[in-house]
Amino acid sequence: MQRCFTRWAAAAAWVALATGCACEAGDTEPRATGEPVLAPAVTAVVPAAPAEEGPRFTAAGELLPPKDYRTWMYVTSGFAMGYGPLAQQAAEGGVQVFDTVFVERPAYERFVATGVWPESTMFVLELRTAEGHGSIVTNGKFQTDLLGLEAAVKDSTRFAGGWGYFELPSDATGPTGPAPVLPTTAACYECHAKNGAVEQTFTQFYPTLFAVARAKGTVRADFVGMPPTRTDLFEKVVAEGWPAGERLLADAATRWPGAGALREATLNQVGYQLLQADEQPEALGMLEYVTRRFPGSANAWDSLSEVQEQAGQGAAALASVAEGLRALDGDTTVQPRQREALSRSLSDRKARLVPG
Repeated sequence: MQRCFTRWAAAAAWVALATGCACEAGDTEPRATGEPVLAPAVTAVVPAAPAEEGPRFTAAGELLPPKDYRTWMYVTSGFAMGYGPLAQQAAEGGVQVFDTVFVERPAYERFVATGVWPESTMFVLELRTAEGHGSIVTNGKFQTDLLGLEAAVKDSTRFAGGWGYFELPSDATGPTGPAPVLPTTAACYECHAKNGAVEQTFTQFYPTLFAVARAKGTVRADFVGMPPTRTDLFEKVVAEGWPAGERLLADAATRWPGAGALREATLNQVGYQLLQADEQPEALGMLEYVTRRFPGSANAWDSLSEVQEQAGQGAAALASVAEGLRALDGDTTVQPRQREALSRSLSDRKARLVPG
């Protein structure tokens, strides 16, 4: 609409100039004056220059601080991981730290499309101290003071190995000046080269982007791997059946015995997901596995007996009910309200299953 009006106004001005007509406020038709009327000046609109993208360096090769990094794409946060120099120093002093990673949008979008970090990719790692007291917080931690800033830049023409690492000087408000690249003897080079999932980056800690790398086939062949997530387990069982899921869990139990996928609550949830997806045999396999892994859990036996009953396996369901009632007496993990609910659920099922 604005463009059409501008063209009309310019044409009207030239008509007025040629005919000696003008208009005043309130006129609806041109009015003859006999005097030439000058066309109105046209002001050119120049689009604003785009914000600079990619890392910038001083003549001496120092990385200029990216003051707007918090407007970049957020990729992950970690808590008390302690794998960077600043976080390690804080941990030694008894301070827990949140680390949050940002990357510029063009690099992010290119990675999503290809699974590869392009040249001039720049990450900023922001470290903030953790606090567990204040306001409505009764459990957990939240972020407070800025502890430090670290950066990683991909530039194969500037850095041997393709990546350079930096510790940016900062104060409570953000970066304060340029930073020289860390020497290649710094521990971060060896750590990234040895442990990065994609090139020399810890993409394994970026949940949405790690999925992209796996789908694009850009995860390093020598990467040690990550424990399966609940989604990984569910998709594996749906695609290949429960035996494949059991093998996945056996591998996880060997390599990462404390992994979240091996927790009772996670396994139980996957069992019900399978049931909702009309994968009843696989759901039974999963919930039977849960009772083998957590034989003292009344909740595990209750879940299994529920699905067995739905599957028409009355005798098996009744046996699971008996195991659940027996486990309930000694199960110290359940709260009083849950204990009452489990007792009622198991007893009601027993009443339905016992003939007569």
